[in-house]
Amino acid sequence: MFNTAGGLLKVWIIRKAAKVSVITEDISSEEVDIDLVISQLTDEPLISDMLAGALQIAIEDIAEGYWRFRWEPKEKIRKTLKPFYYS
Repeated sequence: MFNTAGGLLKVWIIRKAAKVSVITEDISSEEVDIDLVISQLTDEPLISDMLAGALQIAIEDIAEGYWRFRWEPKEKIRKTLKPFYYS
């Protein structure tokens, strides 16, 4: 169970279930081992602040969706892609 602002939420946790990396048009991050947390209430993947840190993501403007990798120059700003769904 997770304690959320809306109350307790039943989730399933699978430890060390996958590896993820950020893949862009010109570079990719290193792979990171992750735990999967599965909820009936969401239909899209979410990442935690801990995972964003492990992937070395630096958020430049959260409202506009601008970000970069921490190792990139501050002028190298990337735009978050629109979501797409697998069926």
